[in-house]
Amino acid sequence: MIKVKIFILILGCLSMIGTFGQKTKKKLKRKITLPSSVQKIISNNETSTGAKADSSSSALVQQGICGTIFWKAGNMMPSPDKPTPKAKPAQRELVVYDLTNTAETTRENGFYQTIATKFIKSVKSDEDGKFCVSLEEGRYSLFVREGDKGLYANSFDGNGNIFPIKVSKDKISITVFTIDYQASY
Repeated sequence: MIKVKIFILILGCLSMIGTFGQKTKKKLKRKITLPSSVQKIISNNETSTGAKADSSSSALVQQGICGTIFWKAGNMMPSPDKPTPKAKPAQRELVVYDLTNTAETTRENGFYQTIATKFIKSVKSDEDGKFCVSLEEGRYSLFVREGDKGLYANSFDGNGNIFPIKVSKDKISITVFTIDYQASY
């Protein structure tokens, strides 16, 4: 019985590679289908609030960044008697700069007030937090505008670069931006 189970397990693993260990010749191509809400925004060149979006956007973003912005607030500590609050989609202005190091900024109360690198463009997310922005190849830093407080970002690499993201030729980089300065963990 054990030998049969082992044989079935090995057979299942081999079938994932191809029929009895033969490599499949079929290459998989990854297509990204944007949510209809994002396609509508891009094709109309406006956000759900009616403000104009990134003017370089087209019906299909061929190269750039797409993603979702979420908001977290409150007590995020796990508890056996209370579920952890879920992140909610957030409608915000996403601001793109050339790759920015913390040394090239000034901060006040956790928000960026000045950024010495080149501003590239900004785009507003829709009511579901979805956004897409066309960009040239390169490395960028992402921020969200939090009203009069300034710009916010909470992701860094080991070199002090703020929310770094790379755009490669003919590729769309996918990201999730979580705004959590009012959350406690």
